[in-house]
Amino acid sequence: MPFVTVADVSELPAGATLAVVVDGREIGLFNCAGSIYATADICSHAFAELHEGELDSDDCTIECPLHGARFDLASGRPLSLPATEPIAVYPVRIEGTAIQVQVDAE
Repeated sequence: MPFVTVADVSELPAGATLAVVVDGREIGLFNCAGSIYATADICSHAFAELHEGELDSDDCTIECPLHGARFDLASGRPLSLPATEPIAVYPVRIEGTAIQVQVDAE
């Protein structure tokens, strides 16, 4: 699948999070100290929207707002229980002021 424009950089300042839908998938966008990350927005442990969690800009992690599991935004790897499964991560690029995400077909 090609890259798809999902937001403008003005919508996602440093420290901000945003939820978007691409090809029917809920994706969380995270601006960690100026770097934009895109992951599955739903926690792998239980249904919770990760963009509503706490973004830690020091180590680029997101904490699930429901049970507190933490995920590495670059790899999707869970860093704390209760989550044991990773979340999907998606390639991101900036074209002008457009934030674009690539979501492969499943």
